[in-house]
Amino acid sequence: MKFPETNNPIYNEFFSKSNLEAKVENTIWRGHPSKNSFCFINPKVKYKEREDVVLNKLKEVFNIKSDSFKKKFKMAISGDGQEVKRISTLHSSSLAALLLLYSVAKDKILKCTLDGKDYTFNDCYFEVKTNVKGSHFSNMDVVLIGKNLEDKDVIFFLESKFSEYFNTGMCNNISLDYKDKYEKLGLSYNNEAIPGLRFEIGKGTDNNDCMQIKSDTPHYCSGIKQMISHFIGVTNFATNGAKAMDSTQEEQPFYHELANMQKNEGTEIILGEVLFDFSDKISNGKTILNNYSTIYEALAKVLSAHTSKLYVLPKILTYQELLKDFELDKKVKDFYQL
Repeated sequence: MKFPETNNPIYNEFFSKSNLEAKVENTIWRGHPSKNSFCFINPKVKYKEREDVVLNKLKEVFNIKSDSFKKKFKMAISGDGQEVKRISTLHSSSLAALLLLYSVAKDKILKCTLDGKDYTFNDCYFEVKTNVKGSHFSNMDVVLIGKNLEDKDVIFFLESKFSEYFNTGMCNNISLDYKDKYEKLGLSYNNEAIPGLRFEIGKGTDNNDCMQIKSDTPHYCSGIKQMISHFIGVTNFATNGAKAMDSTQEEQPFYHELANMQKNEGTEIILGEVLFDFSDKISNGKTILNNYSTIYEALAKVLSAHTSKLYVLPKILTYQELLKDFELDKKVKDFYQL
């Protein structure tokens, strides 16, 4: 693929080597064409038309024939209202999750090993919401369902990241409403539960008091915040089932299925995070992945010590590991160089 001049290594070191042939456009950022982000459609397409335009463009670019793609696409853009805009961007984590996992089905099973245990997954859902506190919900990128070796149901809540973990820096503007939940997890001021990270009270961008996550060396602190929110939401689901789900999603095909699975004795609920591994693709890719993996592992230990309701994967999962035995669409495989 060819791109105009850009400083973004995801494009000039990774996507530029893709065998996929497709026309791309500069993404509009703050009213101007971005030099560091590109998309598959004209970004000026009107919002009301965007859903169908993006769907058809993705099917065209990746030569997708599956009847299930439209249903999965609609799930993937059903989150906070911005997904339909983001998902046409080449480096979108929502796009990666959709293209790489939409085809998991009963007739196309995903077999994988998680922390030494074998699983088979036969369906996947996108943008599943679980309650964190009050009217606040956590949007889980992907939920895989299937069986473990004991033939018990498995629900795998999976946060997906493509290249976001390259964006290191503090996480600001965390509502003080969550202060008590962080403290119960032992994540508070002067507590070194996660070496190298500090959980502090400071001033947000609106100059109001808020919680902040800071690091001594560059780390993807926003990823830690998201995983904490997911943990709270998934723990709530594991405890309360449908009561912890967003009732506005009741018409989604996953709503009642997940709620019913949660009731079944022996259902295994797993929480993890999957990243795209750029170790051999981008300068410093291995270092950046290792840095985030280190703080994720420390967080996983903290979270695991505070629950008996679910299993938190102790290590980061990569798409390369997850999909090593799974057959992808040819153009999707070419695009992600897998």
